[in-house]
Amino acid sequence: MALRIPPGRAGRTWLLERLEIARRGADLLDRKRRALMRARAQLRAEADDALHEWREAMSEAQLWIGRATVVDGAGRLELLAGHARQPASLEVSWSNLMGAHLPATAQLEIPALPSLSALGASSAAVSAARACCRATRAAVRYAVAERGLAEISAELARANRRLRALEKRWIPQHEAALAQLELALDESQREQAVRVRWATRAV
Repeated sequence: MALRIPPGRAGRTWLLERLEIARRGADLLDRKRRALMRARAQLRAEADDALHEWREAMSEAQLWIGRATVVDGAGRLELLAGHARQPASLEVSWSNLMGAHLPATAQLEIPALPSLSALGASSAAVSAARACCRATRAAVRYAVAERGLAEISAELARANRRLRALEKRWIPQHEAALAQLELALDESQREQAVRVRWATRAV
């Protein structure tokens, strides 16, 4: 897109002001980019740790579910599951970090387990229920970390695109226009000086 530069020295002032604003913007974007990269590294470590915890919890839950299925039978486990008082609930609050919309906290409410032993369940079924609760909590922690990581990564990509646009296109375009205008102004000034000398000699 061609620049609409005001004529004469007003154009030089206009270009200088726009270049100053662009360079300040590029500096702010670069600082934002570095801050987002630090936040992403922290979230990546959190997500990796949460993933490891979730996999371990899932493995334990699957182990106990398998044992409970052998001891109690699949039909019996379904009957026991029907005694759950209410479903679990999850409430997520959000925060803003340099334009990234992040899940700040996740409040998971898992209702207290019914007395499975009193209902005739085996100890394997009790352990399976507890393991499933732990796996659910671990899954929520991992999901929150992964969503935060995705949001940070998306905002970082946007900041990188804007910074590249400024540094690779916008600023060079204006610098080239300024150099061309200054050359034209210098040439015009030299021509004016020559005309003044000729006029002086004529007198």
